Amino acid sequence: MELKTDKHISLVSNVKTIVKHHKELAKAKGEEFNIYNILNLKSNEVRTHSAFIGTLLNPEGAHLMGTQFLAAFIKKLPKNDFSNHIDLSSAKALIEFHIGIVNNKLKTGGRIDILIKDNNGYTISIENKIDAGDGNHQIERYCNYNITKNKVVYLSKYIGDEPSTESKGELEADKDFYNISYQKEIINWLEECQKIASDQPILRESIKQYKILIQQITHTLGNKQEKELKAIVINNLQEASLIASKYHQVTKKIKTDFRDRVFNLLTEKVKNYSLTKKSITSNYSYIWFNSSKSSAKKVWFAVESFSGSGHKDGLLFVGIFDKKGVLESDTNYIPATKAWVHHKPLTFNDVEIRLSDNSFLTSIKTKEMLEEVSQDVAQQIIDFINDYRSIVEA
Repeated sequence: MELKTDKHISLVSNVKTIVKHHKELAKAKGEEFNIYNILNLKSNEVRTHSAFIGTLLNPEGAHLMGTQFLAAFIKKLPKNDFSNHIDLSSAKALIEFHIGIVNNKLKTGGRIDILIKDNNGYTISIENKIDAGDGNHQIERYCNYNITKNKVVYLSKYIGDEPSTESKGELEADKDFYNISYQKEIINWLEECQKIASDQPILRESIKQYKILIQQITHTLGNKQEKELKAIVINNLQEASLIASKYHQVTKKIKTDFRDRVFNLLTEKVKNYSLTKKSITSNYSYIWFNSSKSSAKKVWFAVESFSGSGHKDGLLFVGIFDKKGVLESDTNYIPATKAWVHHKPLTFNDVEIRLSDNSFLTSIKTKEMLEEVSQDVAQQIIDFINDYRSIVEA
């Protein structure tokens, strides 16, 4: 199918206008000032997302709104399965609820991100996946908890995201567990919470700040702009479909070219390591540094993620991956996860790099800029390795 040039130009122009207006409106409302971004908490699953959502869901929470937020959340879940599952009058929400030592053979144990339970023993287990990847048998393990009285909800970033096969095994969505997303259900629920708290200004504005954060993370526009954008797409479905397909092809190529150039530079300049790389289509698209010593210790240097997804909201970083926890803790370390004991964000012009950021992809679309940024990033990686080589290779 050939794309008509005039319709193509018109479609892109109209979308640019909507996005521009959204940014201007956000700036006029002061929405660029967000406490979560300022404190670098936007991608922290436990301290930010599970904590905030869990507090709203807890009828005993400091919001003092009783069961209203929880009831509004339940209404966002499949009615036939959830409407009478939990006794709201005795319900409470718990964060990081321990259900036993992980046993991957029996597919039991672990920590449930958010557990809602009532006095009758009925539970809703929410697995929160705003950023990190799935654990082995994770959904299976949670489905095996409190089997006859438990329902499992997989909360992902985007509409349509599913747990990996390693997590869910042969379990089926909408039968054994249920998928919801930040992009749809959580944003809609937060808007309901804002209405419920309309006469509580501090609470209402706190919820609004968090909703704005979720809109940023999920690349979601405001309601008015969303409706305008949907109308444009509906009226130009063929053109929008072709643009969408080309968008993924083009961004994949830009990411791949960047990853490959950095990889080649590191291969030339970093000695005593063999380098491996993982596909851009992987959540954790990495460059891994292998040596006999690092493999023996199970401690490696690595760079993630060139896909724009993965840990730290898709941050591109160089770090130390300690699989067995053999390194002594160091107060100078900045952990990304339990295994990523230390990491350093990679930057360009003092801005952290995320390959999900279209402005960054645009900046490296020319050969000249691709080379400049790749050289800069490669040097940052080399400097990090030189600083910590004695620790990893000891």
